[in-house]
Amino acid sequence: MQAADAADRQLERPEDVPSPGYAVRLAIPAIKLDTPVQQGRIVADAEGNPAWETLPFVAVHYGDLTARIGARGNAVIAGHVVTLQEGNVFRFLYQLDFGDTIEVWDEHETKRAFRVVDVRLVAPTDVSVMAPTPDVTLTLITCGGTFDPRTREFSERLVVTAKPL
Repeated sequence: MQAADAADRQLERPEDVPSPGYAVRLAIPAIKLDTPVQQGRIVADAEGNPAWETLPFVAVHYGDLTARIGARGNAVIAGHVVTLQEGNVFRFLYQLDFGDTIEVWDEHETKRAFRVVDVRLVAPTDVSVMAPTPDVTLTLITCGGTFDPRTREFSERLVVTAKPL
C-alpha cells in the first residue's frame, strides 16, 4: 500500500528544494538590466542615525535583515536611481510593468524567477514595504518622485513587488 499523495510528498522533500541564499546577481530583461548584487547592512548616516546601507554601482540585498532569496518572507534589494558618484543601477526600474520577469541568482548559483505584481510610489518614511511577508516575496526599492536640488533628496521611493513564477 502507498499513500495517495506519495508522489507529491516526494516532490516536497527538503533535499529537492534549493536552500535560500544571498543574492549575488539580478537581471531584468524588460529593462536590459544585469547587475551584481552585494550584501548591505545598517550603517550610521552623516548625522549618526541608523540607515540602510547602499553601495555604489551595484544593487544591495539586505539578506541578514530581510529574507534570503527563495526563503519565505520579503527579500529586499535596493539600488540607486540617478547619482553621479553612486551610479544608477535602478535608473529604468520605473519602466517595469505587471508580469515582467525578474531573475535573481544566489551564492549557490541557483537562479530564481519572479513576476512583477505591484509597482508604486511611497513616502521615504514608509518602511512597511520592507516588512516580513508570509510568502516568498521580492521587493526592489529605489528613489522616485521629484528631486529637490536644495535638499538633494527625492520626494518618494519607487517600490516593485514580485512573486515567484
